[in-house]
Amino acid sequence: MAWQELQNETTENLIEYIQWSNDPAYSSTSDDAFMVFCFRFQIQLLKKLIPICKQWNLDQDYAVQLGEKVFERFRKYAGSFNKDKCNKEIDLCVLFFLFRIAQNLLPGFKNEILGNDLSPYIGDEEIIKDFPDMEQSNMQPSKLRELKRIQEIIQNALDRLSPKHKVIYLTYKMHEKDGYKLPRKLLESLRNELDLSQATIRSYKKDSFDIVDTYLKLYGSK
Repeated sequence: MAWQELQNETTENLIEYIQWSNDPAYSSTSDDAFMVFCFRFQIQLLKKLIPICKQWNLDQDYAVQLGEKVFERFRKYAGSFNKDKCNKEIDLCVLFFLFRIAQNLLPGFKNEILGNDLSPYIGDEEIIKDFPDMEQSNMQPSKLRELKRIQEIIQNALDRLSPKHKVIYLTYKMHEKDGYKLPRKLLESLRNELDLSQATIRSYKKDSFDIVDTYLKLYGSK
């Protein structure tokens, strides 16, 4: 199921689907529901977070990072949202719930941003628009042939999507480190270069990684 098919689902249903993440049969639906959930509430959440971050002399990009942490925390504890205690429109209750999560995350987030000296990024990371030229490498011919074969499979997969998907896939594949998000400056460059919101970049990333993984499983092994 593509996430677009869930755009008209009620918020209550989306939350239910999100809680299916631990069921292998429905984990993909859970991922898609979470994507739609983020799209639905990101603007209202950012309107709350941007002024708070400005108080710390942090710009909008930090508010976006904080928002992502809020959504990730909601996904982990979606079952703790009790719709039966909601005496208002459910979307409004969800927003209040997200705001409370943000309040709980704020102290740790501030310390992380202002005191994190362990980042693996050095600040000169750039957008990657195409595959590297492996012909200039000194690797053994057999290894070079294998890498070129895999690259061709990945390219064929990405050809099914838009050019923006390819840029997002290559940039994340090149720079993303385990346990770390891409650096703020690089994310800002991606948004400006591709004219996309961070939520859309996130969905494009998922689409591109999913289709590449599928192609590699189908055609990667000899």
